[in-house]
Amino acid sequence: MRELDDEESAGIEIINKGGGGRQAQASISGLDSFKSSEKSSAQRFDGTFTIGSHDEEDNHVPTTAKGKDGDGDTPSLWSSRYSVERQLMAITGGLDSQHMLNKMDKLHASREKTKSARGLYRASADAMDGSGEDYVDYTRSYSLGVHLGGVWQWVKGTMWSDVSMNYDGTTQSLVRAEKARVKRRRILIGSVFMVVFLSIIGVLVKKGNTTVSPNDVNFYVLSDEPYDMSDLRQLTRDLERLPKDAEFVIHLGNANGNEQSQCEEYGFERAAAVLKECPVPMFVITGDKDWAACGSKRAAEDALKYWNNNLGQFDQNWDHNFDVHYQGEVVGNFAFLHKGVLFLSVNIVDTDTEPDEMTDRHERNVMWTKEQMNAYKQNQYRAVVIFGHSHPSDDQGEYFWPVIDQIKNLDKPVLYLHANKHGNYEIYTPFDEAKNFKAVQLEKQGREAPMKVTILDNDSDPFKVLRNKHT
Repeated sequence: MRELDDEESAGIEIINKGGGGRQAQASISGLDSFKSSEKSSAQRFDGTFTIGSHDEEDNHVPTTAKGKDGDGDTPSLWSSRYSVERQLMAITGGLDSQHMLNKMDKLHASREKTKSARGLYRASADAMDGSGEDYVDYTRSYSLGVHLGGVWQWVKGTMWSDVSMNYDGTTQSLVRAEKARVKRRRILIGSVFMVVFLSIIGVLVKKGNTTVSPNDVNFYVLSDEPYDMSDLRQLTRDLERLPKDAEFVIHLGNANGNEQSQCEEYGFERAAAVLKECPVPMFVITGDKDWAACGSKRAAEDALKYWNNNLGQFDQNWDHNFDVHYQGEVVGNFAFLHKGVLFLSVNIVDTDTEPDEMTDRHERNVMWTKEQMNAYKQNQYRAVVIFGHSHPSDDQGEYFWPVIDQIKNLDKPVLYLHANKHGNYEIYTPFDEAKNFKAVQLEKQGREAPMKVTILDNDSDPFKVLRNKHT
């Protein structure tokens, strides 16, 4: 407020009214002597606060100036008395409040966690653009965090952020522009990430998928089980939980290898009852403990009879579409063609029997093998799988030597699956002269669940083996 000069003070008289015990009341007279120009104009005061560029010393500007339409738009002297415009211009080197706010707005985007100056003071009508947006710092970059919360926030910000732009020169437009830039960066990074991720998944699926063709064959192999009561229970669980992709199961012999029941009829009956729990057809061949290792010739012949009555042509316990052929001269030999793969078995055991019996059996096995490979045209099968109990060695040379001579000239891969004699699981090439002949020795009895064998269609190396643990 400004101080009255002497001339103005002289025109004011304070009149005390009342007397005695009553409190005096004072009134001021002479106020009407002031100039009418300093009285309030007809302008309405709606409670807003206007920062103008005038003060009480700007006497050269008429305080009652009218606009074109006669409406007073110049700030009143009352508001001019409280103006800081002149001091602000002195401090900032000539920038008034409007220019200063604009400059502050230009700087806000480069300051971390700094809101718009207009958003703070709301002194500029241009800042009231009605966008309703939150004043959030959009200048900070965001990384693709591996935690789920970060991924969700990234996806949410990428897919559902507002992308509408309204470049009207306000701070909100600058915020939206920065927000759009961040979003474009997110989309670019996200697109690159998704391309790399899908490429990796595609490679892994292609590498791990071994059943892409309907002509691929999947079957499971076991041997030397059950050998005691505890293994009998485990084998029952393994067969009940056999994977759904199994087309058939092969048992490579010694189904009655228990010391107490070996070579006894009830042992074969018990083994048959367990193996019948298999959900898919099962083929069984003979092992040395099934008959050859029973001691005397008579005991061996009786055991082989018990085996044939309970486990011979064992696949007939299931309904299936395999066209199986059996060799009448040798117990346990069978053959069938399935999906372009020739499967056949031979009765080969580790224990030596009578020399005449061994020679006769091996010769019949050779005839059986060659007969089956010659029974079909070359374009009717693409691979051969032979099942036997004994591993290839000189003791079984009477069978393998003549067979290898034919196999090495056969332009097809051949796999020989056999039970375990010594050592552990192994894949090997037993004969150097026949590179297309591979052998697989199973793990020792009961250590693993039935092993999976896959034969791929149209592959130079079609045999794939997968070992399984007990469940």
